[in-house]
Amino acid sequence: MHCLTIISAVDPALLDLTALALHGEGALVIRARLLPERGEHGVVRLTTASMSDAASSTTSVIDIPRSKDCWTCSLREVLVAVGEDRARIEPDGTTVIMLPVGVELVHLVPTLVDELELLPGVVLAGVAHVIDADSAAEDLLEHRPLSAFAGESYAADGRCSGEIHMVAIGYADVVVALGEDPVGRDLVEHLRPHDTLLLPGLDAPLLPELLNVRHDVDSALARVHPATTRAWGGPDEHGVRTLDLSSELPFHPGRLREFVAGLAGHGLLARGCFWLPSRPGRVCTWEVAGGVVSVGEAGLWNAVPQMHVDELAASGLSEHAPDAPRCHLVVTGVADDAQCASVADAFHRILLRPDEMGEALAWAGSPDGLEDWFGRE
Repeated sequence: MHCLTIISAVDPALLDLTALALHGEGALVIRARLLPERGEHGVVRLTTASMSDAASSTTSVIDIPRSKDCWTCSLREVLVAVGEDRARIEPDGTTVIMLPVGVELVHLVPTLVDELELLPGVVLAGVAHVIDADSAAEDLLEHRPLSAFAGESYAADGRCSGEIHMVAIGYADVVVALGEDPVGRDLVEHLRPHDTLLLPGLDAPLLPELLNVRHDVDSALARVHPATTRAWGGPDEHGVRTLDLSSELPFHPGRLREFVAGLAGHGLLARGCFWLPSRPGRVCTWEVAGGVVSVGEAGLWNAVPQMHVDELAASGLSEHAPDAPRCHLVVTGVADDAQCASVADAFHRILLRPDEMGEALAWAGSPDGLEDWFGRE
């Protein structure tokens, strides 16, 4: 069986360093890049380097025209073809794909796995994300646009490094943290799920760890889905804290708008879900990264990915059904007691009070003043 593995990073220099570390581990390493300025509609460029002897190397470059409006979809199509070709050429071999900066694992990998399962002789092994602990505090907690890492090709991309790192650390099977900064290392530890392997650098061989894993899409999605993500926690001696805020009560639409800044805090990361009495069947999502608050919807509560019984018990949500509406926010950052208390206070202020629950049914389907955030119900 040919094994495909995937590695992502926000900083292209980390991808270069990781590719160098993989030299001599017996795998073909392919670096993928998205080049919108090449060709008629842009190209996906694949670059491989092979050492012909100790002093020289041969580089192969292939440009594949962009086939779809969606860059991630075009890349996925290319990677499926790579997997099929590599399984035919080297049935028992390994191919490592270094993803382009800005391509998010959660958007690429699940459908890629579905398509690879239709091919004979190829399987997706481990998925890894690489982050530099020495710059992690800045990359995670401040607004650093993608263009700061990958150039002007991403100038119009509104995403920042923090939101990509936050989800990638949760989704990946293996997280590689380079650097020694204790605050950065603690931040990564707080964001890393307990069943994700954390490697402190590239001193030990990476490939064996990736090949020990068969990527499980359902588990990976459950780790990052807003309704099933969890507070992993970690060491706090360097000031990194994680708040786990939860309630079965809904948010009051008016107070959510009023206290949104207090709930977001300053210099924090947050992910999670909430519900509104005006939209009782909808999973509303909450994300804070780089000082920017994002709200949205993630489908219906009865369609939330089901967690395993032991995971559900450990999450503290076992007292009610996994698809029961709830407010659950996980907030991580470098914060003191006062800032933690301020965010927690905003959370509890926004909740509907028990004496207001009698009026909750009257909200259903009614205008809630949040149509500019969620659209009309």
